[in-house]
Amino acid sequence: MRLRSTVALSLLLLASESNSIASAFTPSVSIHDAHKSPTAQSYTNGESSQFVNLPWDPRQTSMQSHDLFEIYGKMRLGLGTGPGSNPDGVFWVGGGSLYEAYSGEILATFEGFDIGKGVQLSDNHMRQISRKIFWFRDPATGEIMTEYKGKPVKPIVYESQVIDYHRCKDGSITFSVEASSRMLKDQLPNLKLTSQLAGPHQMMINIPVFLDIPIPKERGGGRYQAWEFYDYNVDPSFPSDRPPTAIWCRQGSCPPFNMDSKAVLRFSGYRADSYDELPERMRMEVEREYPHFKQPPRDEEEAFKSSDERKS
Repeated sequence: MRLRSTVALSLLLLASESNSIASAFTPSVSIHDAHKSPTAQSYTNGESSQFVNLPWDPRQTSMQSHDLFEIYGKMRLGLGTGPGSNPDGVFWVGGGSLYEAYSGEILATFEGFDIGKGVQLSDNHMRQISRKIFWFRDPATGEIMTEYKGKPVKPIVYESQVIDYHRCKDGSITFSVEASSRMLKDQLPNLKLTSQLAGPHQMMINIPVFLDIPIPKERGGGRYQAWEFYDYNVDPSFPSDRPPTAIWCRQGSCPPFNMDSKAVLRFSGYRADSYDELPERMRMEVEREYPHFKQPPRDEEEAFKSSDERKS
């Protein structure tokens, strides 16, 4: 009898403990299916501890309450009016690391910025004019690297880029490189920029890039191959205390560190609205060698000209 009572008490305590564990580790938010579009669904506090099955379909965007084309133009380039807009252009600044695949060894740290602005060509067509620069630093000393195993290391410098964006009927965005100092015009596959909402205050925007470009014989021949993913997070209301953020991942060759398309770059950054917001050591390098990187190309003419000069 005492044994049965002990067993019953043990089972009761076990059940009680299980309920406590479930309460502690079960999410306290639930998804309420208020709209048919998955991207319009929101996360709200509720009594239910179970998640509704939510299929992930990056092709679908919420055009009912959030216009991806408008939000991306404002976030990425400062287009539009009101919170988030900046006619002078915006900076995207941050850093990360260059890894050896597949050991994970850090070959260099990596930091820099992109400065760009937008031109609204029509209701469904906008143009990015920008430039960007990134430096490699020694992972041990933090100093800018000038050589790696006896070979010269230089910053990655894009004097200018021109990228066009077109609104699609399904709410996504197509993009194409119209001018670049890296021979990227007409070289990208036809892919789309898509978004997903995670509640009313967070839009996730994804841009896939795949490169498979023939290298001219005078530059060594062969092919330049890489894949990249850009992932942005933005509050569509653009609060001043929560800047949009970006994650960039890439695998491909990265001379002189790696030549077999297996080097891995990972970068995380955020939007800044003025040059003075950049880290001091980046501003020191700009002042010393790249003063024109304080602002984007003046206009489309300058952007196209800089791209042509770089290739010649």
